[in-house]
Amino acid sequence: MNANPDLLTTLMELPEAERFEIAMAILDRTSPAAMEQSEILQEAARRQDEMESGVVRDLSYEELLAGIVHRRDANR
Repeated sequence: MNANPDLLTTLMELPEAERFEIAMAILDRTSPAAMEQSEILQEAARRQDEMESGVVRDLSYEELLAGIVHRRDANR
């Protein structure tokens, strides 16, 4: 992460409700909800093409959880 450590320290000292509000504002700006409908459709089509071509494959819920746990443990 390239964030300024002083900024992160200051943010973490804020009350939880304020930290949550800041986090939601950031996510709103970078989430798919911030995309135009045409962009969402293009992204969905691209991902569908990847699935159909075999470039990627779908995961079961258990495989998804295993991957999340593995990444979390690898980043500790």
